[in-house]
Amino acid sequence: MRPCLKLSATLLATLLASSLAQASPDNLLSPADSSLPPFSMSDLGGGLKGLTIDLAAELSKQIGQKISIDSGQWSAALPGLNSGKYDLLLSPVNVTPERAAMLLFSEPYLENDFLFLTKKDAPAVTDPAQLKGKTIAVNKGSSFEAWAKSKADELQLKVDVYGSGADAIQAVQSGRAFATLSSLQTASWIGANNPMLKTSYRVRTGNVAAIAFRKDNAELQLKISNALKCLKKNGVLPALYEKWTGVKPDASSPTVVVYEGIGVKGFEGYQPDAPKPVCK
Repeated sequence: MRPCLKLSATLLATLLASSLAQASPDNLLSPADSSLPPFSMSDLGGGLKGLTIDLAAELSKQIGQKISIDSGQWSAALPGLNSGKYDLLLSPVNVTPERAAMLLFSEPYLENDFLFLTKKDAPAVTDPAQLKGKTIAVNKGSSFEAWAKSKADELQLKVDVYGSGADAIQAVQSGRAFATLSSLQTASWIGANNPMLKTSYRVRTGNVAAIAFRKDNAELQLKISNALKCLKKNGVLPALYEKWTGVKPDASSPTVVVYEGIGVKGFEGYQPDAPKPVCK
C-alpha cells in the first residue's frame, strides 16, 4: 500500500509543478481551440499541435519569454482576453472596424479568404456561376453561412445549415451537399488530409487576420509584432504555413509581406512609426 501512496504523491507533485509552470507570471498565455485545424488540433499525446502551437514556440524564441497555450473553446477567447485571463490571441482574429475599436492588433499574418471543398471526383469550379442550383453545406452562425445566403437568390443555391463544420463536411462526403465552405487555411488542410475531398473555388474577401491584444497592452503589441516581422523575414512563418496547410503562400500574401508600422493600416490603432525589430 505504501509504495502506491508514494507513487500517487509523486504523480500529484508532478502535476502540481506542471500546473504552476503553466501559470507562471513570467509566461504569456493564449487560448487555442482544439477543433480548429490546421491552427490547433488534439494530438495523440493529449496535447495540441498545429500552426498556432508552432507559432507560439517560434515567437517565444524571438522575445525570450514563453507563450503558453490554454486549450479551450474559441467562443471564450475574446471574453478571456478582455478579462485579463489571456495576454494575447495567437489564433487568427479577423480584423474588422468593430474589433479594432476594442482591441490592438499585430500586422496581418493571414489572408481570410474562403475556400470551397467538394468530393474528389466532382467537376472543378472556377466561377461561382458553376454553383448554380447546387446544395451548399455551411456551419451555423459562421461568415460562410452569411456569404452563401447572400448569394442564394443570385445563384439559386440551396443552403443547408449544420451545427458544426464537421457535420457540413460529412454532408459533402455522403452526397447530401455538393460543397461546403470554410476558411482558406482550414479547407487547404482538409483537402490535403482527407482523401475524399479536394479544394475548389476560392472566394476572395479582402479580409486579413492578425494577433490580438488588449487596448491597454501596447508594450506587448510592439514586442510580439516585431517578433512576427522577424519570423516573416527569416522565412519561418511562411514555412510553418506551408507545413500545416500544404500550400506555399503567395509572395504578396500577409504571411510573407513585412509591413511598415504596427497594426493594420486603415484601422484604428495603426502606428506608422515603430522601432525596427531586432531579430534572433
